[in-house]
Amino acid sequence: MFSQEVMMRLGEIIINRPAKQLNKPLTYEIPDSFGNVPIGTRVAVPLGASKEEGILVGYSDIENSSFVIKPILAVLEPTPWFSSEMLSTARKLSEYYLCTFAEALSLFTVDKSKLKSYDRPKIEWLVPKNSFHVELFGVRKQKQRLLAEYLLEHGATSVSALRLAGFSLPVIKQVKECSAIEVEWRYEMTKTRYEEVVDSIDIPLTESQQAVYEPIQECIANQKSKAFLLHGVTGSGKTQVYLKAAQETIQQDKIAIILVPEIALTTQIVRRFVEKFGQEVVVFHSQLTKSERYNNWERLRRKDSHIIIGARSAVFAPTEDIGLIVVDEEHDPSYKQQDMTRYDARMVARWRSESHQCPLILGSATPSVQAYYLASQGIYQLLSLEHRIFHQPMPKVTVVDMKEEMFYGNYSVFSMALDTLIQETLQKREQMILLLNRRGHSTFVMCRDCGKPIQCPHCDISMVYHQEGQDLRCHYCDHHEKVPQICPHCGSRKIKFFGTGTQKVEEELAKRFPQARIARLDQDTTSKKGESQRILESFGAGQYDILLGTQMVAKGHDFSNVTAVGIITADSVLHIPVYTASERTFNLLTQAAGRAGRGDKPGKVVVQTYSPEHYAIQHSTHHDYVSFYEEEIEARKALLYPPIGEMIQITLLDEKLSVVRTRATELVNTLREACTGQRIDILGPYENGAVKIRDMYRLCIMIRGVDLSKIKSYMYHSDIFTLPHIYIDVDPV
Repeated sequence: MFSQEVMMRLGEIIINRPAKQLNKPLTYEIPDSFGNVPIGTRVAVPLGASKEEGILVGYSDIENSSFVIKPILAVLEPTPWFSSEMLSTARKLSEYYLCTFAEALSLFTVDKSKLKSYDRPKIEWLVPKNSFHVELFGVRKQKQRLLAEYLLEHGATSVSALRLAGFSLPVIKQVKECSAIEVEWRYEMTKTRYEEVVDSIDIPLTESQQAVYEPIQECIANQKSKAFLLHGVTGSGKTQVYLKAAQETIQQDKIAIILVPEIALTTQIVRRFVEKFGQEVVVFHSQLTKSERYNNWERLRRKDSHIIIGARSAVFAPTEDIGLIVVDEEHDPSYKQQDMTRYDARMVARWRSESHQCPLILGSATPSVQAYYLASQGIYQLLSLEHRIFHQPMPKVTVVDMKEEMFYGNYSVFSMALDTLIQETLQKREQMILLLNRRGHSTFVMCRDCGKPIQCPHCDISMVYHQEGQDLRCHYCDHHEKVPQICPHCGSRKIKFFGTGTQKVEEELAKRFPQARIARLDQDTTSKKGESQRILESFGAGQYDILLGTQMVAKGHDFSNVTAVGIITADSVLHIPVYTASERTFNLLTQAAGRAGRGDKPGKVVVQTYSPEHYAIQHSTHHDYVSFYEEEIEARKALLYPPIGEMIQITLLDEKLSVVRTRATELVNTLREACTGQRIDILGPYENGAVKIRDMYRLCIMIRGVDLSKIKSYMYHSDIFTLPHIYIDVDPV
């Protein structure tokens, strides 16, 4: 008796479970009865005693097997949810950022916490056949005859539309039961909030704008992949270049993805696009409902719209026909996801632009050191806009040494120069922006006897006093409690407030300038949906004189009547323990200063600092990015910090400090053994800021080297990847 080989179609299935042990595809038989099942399709498979959902990501070449291979149970959708490009990008993301394939794929779905695609709602339609006519209903069936006339006039109509037209459900039911009526269930129509195109003047590009646009246009027209770094000073008209490129993309019947740091704080760029393109625009952000998010995704899939504007997650738009990707304010650290799957939207944008053979534009007045370095290496093409539109002058910047202010007896948060600038601005009926990158009223509350601050019981961090609510709040876990009358450490009643937040500055502004109309923009005032947009629109309409806030006030706003900017504490970012502190400081100061003098009136800026000699502050006052970059890149080279070297930060968590310390030490030893013979440093375990957050103790390990590809591959294929309470951050910022 001879055995006969049985040829089977074997599919590689990624199981839709968060368990990292299921990172690798599992092999299942694809029975012939299911026909052709395209890669990227959702299927149901058996897993142990349970039924699980998975994604077909490929076919296996195995011809026979000595072990039993189970068949899939069902095909869940007739068409694939993931294109080959999405699968390829997800694979790159999984391997580069050390997350599971399922986690990477979920980023392309409507509900990003799951792989499952959104169950698209369907509605009932009545479709009249050729044999349908009014006489099918007797003369006494007047309402049914009226409905028949309506269908003959309007054709196929949804039941919901018939209800809106005034027909009752019983009448609709009787007509539906007619043999000359077909009942169909169709997907709900997609719609946009911007159905009307607002008439807008097609502003021609300036000579300098045209010069930077031409190489971009060539790539769009010829479907070439190329990354451009558009370095344009604040007010140079980068948005106008984006609009022109998007227009060209639409003419090619392709999709343009426009990424912005925070959609709520960049309403002006959204408005510019809507004014020009109307219903071609869909906006994607975290506050959309699942239904709204699906609607926008579906508009792109069907090409009902050709432009998507959104924060970092919009880079995963499920379209197979991308013609342009723009990353506005590319220096902004919010493009790096800091929790869950820690990806960088700028890197994903590069991968997708290469796959779709389309240009990528990264625009900023203060490019990230990473991007400018890549431009210097020829990986990006550098495009420059060196002047503001109509050659408006950059604002004049005055640096105030706060140590000297204290020497002369001024202990106020306002230097004499800033006080004078505020008065002058109010007298001229112009507007001003004040930046203080710390929210709350007082930064901490401390006992004057024992010197200990009031800390969060769940985090190893001092709580911040908030005047609204008269309570102390933890900015890590949002724990809040009333201010104690007695010190919990020593029993003293000498409780004192220290430091200054935006609430306290607002209070002092109101006392010193009672005539000023003040708006505050921070996380406390914008917690309510739509509040940030309301504040910004009101300020733009002239309803406020001073806009006070955290870094929110420095993000791409364009107010023609803002002639003055005050930066209260320029050192707030400079001394944080990260290698990008100088870069963040330069960017924040330059961006904030750039809000002044964007109209036809000159701008003035006052920068208050205790470190006036620092190169980041010095170069920002002269709006001199290139000089800052040259000093910063030399510092990075000396210490092998990115972009010269590479870094991976691993964070381990546990409810017990002893447990997390043991786990971290064992992991350090394992990694050092794996790196034998390589020029790689393993640092740690160490405390990175607060050792306890949300009742979990945390220790960190840092991996540094010029090339970490080998250790990254080792981690991806080892048990390290599946350890509990471990977070891996590739390219931390």
